[in-house]
Amino acid sequence: MRQLDAVRFGVTTVAVALATGCATSGGNHGLATVADADFAQLQAAQMGSVELARQAVLRTKDEQARAQLRLKEAYHEDQLAAADGKSAQAAIEQARTKEQIANEPRDQAKLEQARAQMETASMQQRAAAARADYAKKLIDARLSSAQAAEKKTTLEEAKLEVAKLQALQNANVQTAGKYDMTGFEQRVQSAEADYRSAQQKAKDQEWWAQKAQRVYGDAKSELEAQTAPVGTPQTGTGSGGTR
Repeated sequence: MRQLDAVRFGVTTVAVALATGCATSGGNHGLATVADADFAQLQAAQMGSVELARQAVLRTKDEQARAQLRLKEAYHEDQLAAADGKSAQAAIEQARTKEQIANEPRDQAKLEQARAQMETASMQQRAAAARADYAKKLIDARLSSAQAAEKKTTLEEAKLEVAKLQALQNANVQTAGKYDMTGFEQRVQSAEADYRSAQQKAKDQEWWAQKAQRVYGDAKSELEAQTAPVGTPQTGTGSGGTR
């Protein structure tokens, strides 16, 4: 299901990119775009603010790429959690079998050993379940972060169009008069609101992911304390951070 969500998110990203790329100037603020033919009338010296806006777009696209890498890491964590779950289930079944075998002749020493093994296997299972929950919440957080990064790129692209129109107006390019700055500004305002909403969602889900990570870290430390030889120093909790 989470992999399907990722595919759907990718399709959404492509759709948004296509919609943005095909936009032309018009009354709808979502289509507030300066035509290439009009922008080409500017001289290099008149494009300083536009270049700054372009650099901002490039930075946000870099952020999008990093967000996608972090999402891949989250899916890898989910795979590791699934492997832990299978290992824990195998340990439970093995301990149960040993307990049944020891129970037939009522071998008390073997029964105690089997029950101790079952207790450890149960702790292993709890740790695996906690890791699976953490992985799920981490994926949710990373998806939201990727979506927020996409919204930020959309915002910076809207600001770039405003910068283009302002440059046309400052240069007194005749075709600048056919554009309505209000539509461009509304596009920025709408993109800003979308980004802020997506950013808040990402922050909220990151908080849940960090909480789940702490629960997993505690369960992992408890398991390590149970299985470590006497006198072995314990490692710290956690699994390396949510990044």
